[in-house]
Amino acid sequence: MPFPDTIPELRSSWSAVEGLGLEAVGVLFFKRIFEIAPGALELFSFRDVTAPELYESAKLKSHALKVMNTVGVAVSMLDDVPALLPVLEGLGKKHVDYGVVPAHYEVVGQALLDTLALGLGDAFTPELKAAWAEIYGVVSSTMIKGANKVPAPAHTEHGSYATHSGADLGAIKDSQANAESWYTSPDCMPQSVRSCVSRSEERSEEHTS
Repeated sequence: MPFPDTIPELRSSWSAVEGLGLEAVGVLFFKRIFEIAPGALELFSFRDVTAPELYESAKLKSHALKVMNTVGVAVSMLDDVPALLPVLEGLGKKHVDYGVVPAHYEVVGQALLDTLALGLGDAFTPELKAAWAEIYGVVSSTMIKGANKVPAPAHTEHGSYATHSGADLGAIKDSQANAESWYTSPDCMPQSVRSCVSRSEERSEEHTS
């Protein structure tokens, strides 16, 4: 079942995640990121916190909660794609200054799916996983599209993720590729989303003209 038919399931599952406590879930999310890609820690303000205290760090907990709240906002806007796309593009532009590059989104996507699986347990069915992978592909490709509109900073060398060789990022890569095809091959896009994207781009052109 493709998006947007999956919106109710996505929202229901996110409500269950919220019930677990977003700060706690966010900490697990970042722990998984650093397990997949230890070098990712260098991108954050809490990079100097030693390992035993890292996941009790107030800075990490605060940032983790902000990220989870941002996911919640995106989930709440899934039925308003014209409003959501500019928000995601803006986030993509903002993250360029942090040294984030397209490859980082794959790691984040894998960590998100793994965290959802851990938190939701048996409720995280293959179908629900596919729905989250699909929507994350849309989110990440839209953020990358926004990032591509600004020059890359000169200080991105510290942002390379040293991933474990066994990290399985195939599902995220596929979902990103599918989502990116929405922009290059309109026939690949669901009609409902295609119409929303077209209206959003028309509004953007009106504001810039």
